Amino acid sequence: MKREVCGWTGRILKVDLSLGSIEDIDTMEYAEGFLGGRGIATRLYWECVAPETGALDPENALILMTGPLGATGAQGASRFEVVGKSPMLLPEGFCYGNLGGYFGPALKQAGYDGVMVTGRAAEPCYLLIQDGRAEIRDAAHLWGLGTYAVRDRLKADHGRRAHFVTTGPAGENLVRTAALITDHEGSATGGFGAVLGSKNLKAVVALGSGRPRVADPKALTELNRLTIRLSKRGTLRMPLPKDQMRYVGRASCYQCGLDCLRGAFRTASGKEVVRKCHSMVFYMPWVAMRPGEKIDTAVDATKICNDLGLCTMEMDNVMGWLARAWEAGDLSAEEAGLNIGEIGSRAFFERLTEMITRREGLGDVLAEGLLRTGERLGERATRHFTEDVSGVGLGSSYSPREYVINALLYALEPRQPIAMLHEVSYLIARWLLHRIKPELSPTTAEVFRAAATKFWGNDKAWDMTTYEGKAEAAMRIQDRTYMKDSLVLCDCAWPIMDSFNTPDHVGDPNLEARIFSAVTGLESDEEGLRAYGERNFNLQRAVLLREGWKPLEGDEPASFNFPEPILHDLLNPRLIVPGPTEEPVSVKGNVLDREKYKEMRAEYYELRGWDRETGLQTAETLNRLGLGDVAEALKKRSLVR
Repeated sequence: MKREVCGWTGRILKVDLSLGSIEDIDTMEYAEGFLGGRGIATRLYWECVAPETGALDPENALILMTGPLGATGAQGASRFEVVGKSPMLLPEGFCYGNLGGYFGPALKQAGYDGVMVTGRAAEPCYLLIQDGRAEIRDAAHLWGLGTYAVRDRLKADHGRRAHFVTTGPAGENLVRTAALITDHEGSATGGFGAVLGSKNLKAVVALGSGRPRVADPKALTELNRLTIRLSKRGTLRMPLPKDQMRYVGRASCYQCGLDCLRGAFRTASGKEVVRKCHSMVFYMPWVAMRPGEKIDTAVDATKICNDLGLCTMEMDNVMGWLARAWEAGDLSAEEAGLNIGEIGSRAFFERLTEMITRREGLGDVLAEGLLRTGERLGERATRHFTEDVSGVGLGSSYSPREYVINALLYALEPRQPIAMLHEVSYLIARWLLHRIKPELSPTTAEVFRAAATKFWGNDKAWDMTTYEGKAEAAMRIQDRTYMKDSLVLCDCAWPIMDSFNTPDHVGDPNLEARIFSAVTGLESDEEGLRAYGERNFNLQRAVLLREGWKPLEGDEPASFNFPEPILHDLLNPRLIVPGPTEEPVSVKGNVLDREKYKEMRAEYYELRGWDRETGLQTAETLNRLGLGDVAEALKKRSLVR
């Protein structure tokens, strides 16, 4: 790659809080092989975090990484990736998250492509990165504060252009499910807030006046206009309570003009908030069960979580578990320290979140994560787990029993692979929308099939009633997502698989490569970028194997998918999917067929160039991908064929 780089800044910040040391890493030593974002972050993790390292040990690395398109004006490129060992997983292990807003671009404007933090400071601190310089500062005045108070203090100290990633008191108190939070309401699950807290690091702050060079600004401008035009496809939105709340406009991230699910909303009382996806609606069902309770309570529940640094998905699961255990008599009001009958009220939620954040009473058990309650409470806890208590994310959403491709997408990841699941579900949602109201979506059955064939690489991938073509489709989706998370592009907007504004209403899978070429000056195409995705996917596979992931045994979606029929889906209530003809098919009552799944998985292993019988990578494939050193390391552990 060119040493006079475009797109990248050329530097990654490496900070050891135990030593108080700060140094630079040359980005380009990693970019040629791993591109940026998730790819480079995973490579740094491979090099720096030993398998035996605990998630809350000083030796764990918290890695924040942008991509080559960030801060260039490229559309939907304002995100950044976080990688590290997760205390939320059971057992602890490698994990990742993806956040939007302004911090990623601000980090590049400050002169860095990423930050890797190891060690533990003796006293609370924060990291200030400004115009090519970094310093560790005292954070005694920030410790104990919620994220909104941190925002106000940091903006007052460093100006409105300062952007940051932080956590609330939950992270400081090592709540295993604590989230990372940015300004502009960005968040990442995985327990990375606890990793931040374990390092006595309250925040990473970035501001600067720089900007990465763009190789061909004119071409980028033209491609941005094309991207915006193609993305005008009717944004899908969560259903909102009638007459209580309404959408009032986009809440765009840095330099982004694309349609997405992120928006500004106003309640009937006049309260305005920025929300997205699950965080928009997670407390609404509970509030709806309490006559007279205002929708503001549900809206504020997300704010309370964000302020304390709690994961909304985990809190959703916790409340459901509490209600079921209490109703069954397995949890008394005295033991809970809560009046479960008040669930749905603001007072109940404030008390519950405070108990978890401060590790008081039952809150100390729940602070270890719902997955771990069984270790403390035994069967009376675990028998009230549902499909969603299956790891980092909501396990029953986007079910493999509904969309067969998703079986492999879930099976190969340490957490819910939401960006991959969206690639499948968004296209199906727009197909469903066309059937309901054609003027809102161009995605007829014909368009759906053409787009699925073009983007998923197999002319049988679109039929969700069979297992044919799904192995290749899953591989394509994985490679594209890893590439996308390395550039780093937003999954609410990318890929553009269908559009009102192309002659055949099918998108262009080469568009990302054209933008990459305009920014960096490095000529590429769809297959060229997909090669990065394939390499980065195989690198993550190696990380997981090194940390104890068991092929075959581990390469399965959650076990409930095989015996338990699917009966509901909030986003697709009738469970309608594309079938072999023009007519849609209901998959209500479906289970995942174990033998067909195993056949599909074996086909997938073969397509990947892995050993078909064991699921282990082969040295030949790793060497072909430029991962020879990884192959040698796995060979010493008998983890490669």
